[in-house]
Amino acid sequence: MTSLVTYSELMQQFDLDYFKEGATFGALSEEGLVYLLQNGEIEQLESGDRLFSLDDPADCFYVILDGWIGFYKPGKQGRTHIRDYTFGTELGFVSMIGLHPRLGDGDASAKTLLLKVSCDLFSDLHRDLPNDFGVLLLNLSREMSRRLRDADRRIAELE
Repeated sequence: MTSLVTYSELMQQFDLDYFKEGATFGALSEEGLVYLLQNGEIEQLESGDRLFSLDDPADCFYVILDGWIGFYKPGKQGRTHIRDYTFGTELGFVSMIGLHPRLGDGDASAKTLLLKVSCDLFSDLHRDLPNDFGVLLLNLSREMSRRLRDADRRIAELE
């Protein structure tokens, strides 16, 4: 069952330096990081909770703050594990920016804290802190590039 965590509660568990180590937040200013954490929704899931399902609307993406999410897609043999998303990585950006529904299921593999970045928050960051928006976009692009490279490697190994 998903529950919400306040920024104050989050800061009782972690300090900002912890989050700066995450790939998605790398090189963001402290102001930009606080902006996202204060204005986004911080969700807590228990192990086995479903974050989203195949074909759900993609009106946001998530950043893993603690824990991990397994991502699964339908395949020939049923549900196929694609990858695990761990601390500091984003999940769901490709669907949000591509304007298509979720392409699989996201399930918590442990107690997990996530930052939900809605389309509105993403746009607000662009308007209010354009330099941090640029850094965030670069970090998200790098992560997409890494995943594409990994997918290419996996396909090559099948040959």
